Amino acid sequence: MAQEDKNTIEVRGFLHLYQAFKAKNWPVPLILPLSEAITGAQLAAQLEIPLDEIEVVFVNGFVQSLDYPIQPGDRVAFVPPGCPGPYRLALGFYAKHQEK
Repeated sequence: MAQEDKNTIEVRGFLHLYQAFKAKNWPVPLILPLSEAITGAQLAAQLEIPLDEIEVVFVNGFVQSLDYPIQPGDRVAFVPPGCPGPYRLALGFYAKHQEK
């Protein structure tokens, strides 16, 4: 679904985080107002998602670390730990942990 308002972000959760979003009765995607950049860690805190439940953040389809700046108009998805091994390398999870 294309996002119309560039002063918002689309947020999704994968795996068990998807279930957490459903438990809070959030729509999929969750559309949030955003007028200036926020990091993935700040967004997680705003949504009350513990950082230990997030391994990486997809921003516009690319794996990013939790300190990556999310901009208005971005599409965001939180990914918890537990993605199977071969996919971790292919999706770029390993490289994001080496940047810290």
